[in-house]
Amino acid sequence: MTDVALLCLVYVSRAVVPMGDAELLSLLRQARAANSRVGITGLLLFRHGRFMQALEGPNHAVHGLYSRICLDPRHTDVTTLIKFRPEGRAFDGWSMGFANVDRIPESDRGGFSPFLQDDFDPAHWTGAPHRAVRLLQAFKEVDNLVEV
Repeated sequence: MTDVALLCLVYVSRAVVPMGDAELLSLLRQARAANSRVGITGLLLFRHGRFMQALEGPNHAVHGLYSRICLDPRHTDVTTLIKFRPEGRAFDGWSMGFANVDRIPESDRGGFSPFLQDDFDPAHWTGAPHRAVRLLQAFKEVDNLVEV
């Protein structure tokens, strides 16, 4: 894979400390600015201290960002769910879409995904990474993504 080839990487992680709205908004603003500079687009979901994020962009940019995320002391249990070379961007024009799933009423979350359940275990997803891609694409389709 060349450095300019498009790469999509989806991972999950857990926040080391609780993150409120102010911390999430700060993280989101920082990510959007940095991602725009290097051509990364994607979507970030947050629920009960866990993140699921899709990063897409040039191979070198995605690998560089993911390396920094893995070393970021705000994250732990960083687990790659899927890494592939897509035919095109799924989140074109989104420097980083975001949904705080905790803000979606419980009644509207039913049947969405195991990621939204309290007993989520990333090990169950590493064997079926297409689930992560489907979940992220479902959130992309939602017209009213919940901002922090």
